[in-house]
Amino acid sequence: MDSTQSSILADRPPGLEWRLYTHMLITRLFEEACIRWEHEGKMSAQVFPSRGQEAIAVGACLAMEKGDTVIPSFRTRGAMMAMGITIVEQLREIMHSPLAAGGSRDAPHHSSWPERGVMPGSTMIGGHLAMAGGLALAMQLEKQRAVSLAFFGDGTLGSGDLYETMHIAGVWSLPLVLVCENNGWEMATPWQKVRKQRSLIAYAEPFGFAVKTIDGNDPWAVYDQTRWARATASSGQPVFLDCVTFRSGTYSSHFGETRPGIEKEMAEWEQRDPLKKMGEWLIVNGLASAEDLKRSRRDGEERIEAAFSQVLAETKGS
Repeated sequence: MDSTQSSILADRPPGLEWRLYTHMLITRLFEEACIRWEHEGKMSAQVFPSRGQEAIAVGACLAMEKGDTVIPSFRTRGAMMAMGITIVEQLREIMHSPLAAGGSRDAPHHSSWPERGVMPGSTMIGGHLAMAGGLALAMQLEKQRAVSLAFFGDGTLGSGDLYETMHIAGVWSLPLVLVCENNGWEMATPWQKVRKQRSLIAYAEPFGFAVKTIDGNDPWAVYDQTRWARATASSGQPVFLDCVTFRSGTYSSHFGETRPGIEKEMAEWEQRDPLKKMGEWLIVNGLASAEDLKRSRRDGEERIEAAFSQVLAETKGS
């Protein structure tokens, strides 16, 4: 372990464990509620659930600092949660409230709140990575000590925007952090049919990126390694984090499950569920009881239902 990593481990802020758990919990409950509301005909926006992957978005964004920017992917709603975007604010985008930040013109999964570091995404797969590179260039030119971070799935390996962004970022030493949610599937296609190896290190290292493979289901690992990535990128070397994970939810609320024959793999990964493991960690370390976790779930469900009622009233009154 180098000196940078050692200082990061010693510098975890108090209460971080509960913030990791709570943001992952609310993300999951919120996505489950959105899927239910859509199937009940109460909203029409498509949702791309991140069940099983929440630790990546939450852990990475809690490692960010003021002035940093984040561009979420279709499946990183936890990034918005961790960056301080409330349930009400997100529902306003999804339900096209007249109070929506983007005037109800944005797709819900790439709405933006630039004043809080959440930048708009792109409908084109991989298109937002070039935007993240541009933000990093602006930070470098303005001599900011900030970094630009972007999330993407391993299906983006087929996008030219990824390689063009890595080329420019490597040559110009941009303060860029690319976080790949490597869940091994491109909608209905397993990774074995589109590349030779599960690891993505070989894709980024030749461009001059500092690279690391992370257990994407371990929120502590994601947080700690993103702190390292931030320090590295702000010092002049872009970083690529290969976060190995598995999506245990459906592809989307519209399409449902698209992966054939995944029952065995699903059962294996469910044992590594980040929310479940983090809850167990809190109990083992004496920071919570089983009743505390149940109470957190009840409180979260009530907050989400209250937010839905508020935004529904706004849309009906417009």
